[in-house]
Parts: sequence; C-alpha cells; structure tokens
Amino acid sequence: MARFGVKEVADVIFYDLANSEKPVMFLDTLKMSNLENDAETSYVQGGKGNGRILGWDYNRTATFTLQDALMNPKMVAMQAGAEVKKGVVTAHKREVLEAVDDGGTATTVTLSESPISGKTTVYSTEDGYDHGTEVTPTAEAQAMTFVPTDVPIGSKVVVYYQYETSVNAEQIVISSDKYAGYYKVVGHTVIRNAKTNIDEAFEIEVPKAKIMSNFALNLTPDGDPAVFDITLDVFKTDNNDMVKLTRIG
Repeated sequence: MARFGVKEVADVIFYDLANSEKPVMFLDTLKMSNLENDAETSYVQGGKGNGRILGWDYNRTATFTLQDALMNPKMVAMQAGAEVKKGVVTAHKREVLEAVDDGGTATTVTLSESPISGKTTVYSTEDGYDHGTEVTPTAEAQAMTFVPTDVPIGSKVVVYYQYETSVNAEQIVISSDKYAGYYKVVGHTVIRNAKTNIDEAFEIEVPKAKIMSNFALNLTPDGDPAVFDITLDVFKTDNNDMVKLTRIG
C-alpha cells in the first residue's frame, strides 16, 4: 500500500447549499487548511483495578479550520451572514487645517471632502490634538468659512465631519440577527508518494459545513501582518457522510 507525505496547503472552493450548490468563493492564499476529527468514548469498566472491558464510540465531530493570508471582503461577509454592498455610503473624517484669508471678510479652510450638512464639528486647536473653543462655520461646505474673530488667519482648527463616498465604496454591515450559513466545501491539494516521490492530487470534500460566525480583525502597528481565521463546523448529511478524502492520483 502506498504511503504519503502530507504538507501542502489546499485551495478551497465554497458552494452555497441554499442556492443549488453554486460556487460562491475561491481561496488560494491560505496559510492553513486543517481538518480535525474527534469523538467521545463510553467504557464498561470493572474487575480488579477497574480496567476497561468494552468501549462505545459516539458524538463524532469534525472541524475544518482555514487561515487566509489576505482579507477577502466577501469571505468576511459570509462569516457575518451579510453581503458586500457597493455604492455611496456615509464615512467619517478628521482634518487639522490652517485658516487663510478668503479674499473678503472671512477666513476659510478647505476640506478634502464635501461635508454633509449638520454633521460637522469644529474646534480651535493649538497643536492639532487639543480641543479649544468650539466654533461655528458661516458656510458649512468644502470651502468652510468663519468669522475672523473666531478663527483668525494663520490659526488652526480641527474639523470632524461626515461625507458621502464615491460609488466604489464597499460596506459590510454586521447585524445582531444575521449569522453565517451552510456550504459545501472542497479543498484541492497534493500529497507526495513516499515510494515514487511524485505529488498526487488530493481532494477534501465536506458536503455540509456551517461557517462559524466568530471572527476577528487584528490591526497592530508591529509584528507580522494580520491573518484571517475561518472555522467550519462539519455536519452529517442524510446518509451520515461528513468528510470525503480522495486521492485522485
């Protein structure tokens, strides 16, 4: 019987079980694609020393754990039970600007975006971090104007505002009442024949898996780049299948 070395990560395809098993996701930048199986055992014990006499296995479980080197917005949306919505959304911005003469009777600062009316707060500031007096602009527009006695020429203001993005923005909304769904998951990799030293195609099929809804976005200024964990809880099918391991050769 041939034996194999197992090392290479798999490329994984997700098929939507709620939509005629249509393929919806392909991941080929994984750092990990680990399949773990577990079961419990109940024993009959007795006699001198209370040794084990018989055992019954039950409660078989399997978990398919993936780790992606790159953030895929659609995958994050699938974990959240949401969709990636593309279009104009409201975003937030903070800018520190120096007031200049507008050529008339006011001072002005120019924002990088056009603010939404009523969604702007302005403070005078010495160093860009402290909040001095809150000041009210005379014109709440991208070219924002002030009374010179409130904001003299050369003074700084810190502006907090909201604006509408371009139509190319993408947004994922995580809701309290929506969770990840069920998918068929197929992983393709290679295993190395110990006798021939040749890599042979190997497929891992999970006919029914639920994406676990817990995930994290880790943003840190040092260390290694963030990775993105995807945990799949494996369920049995109507004929009790949970995982299919196929050496394609």
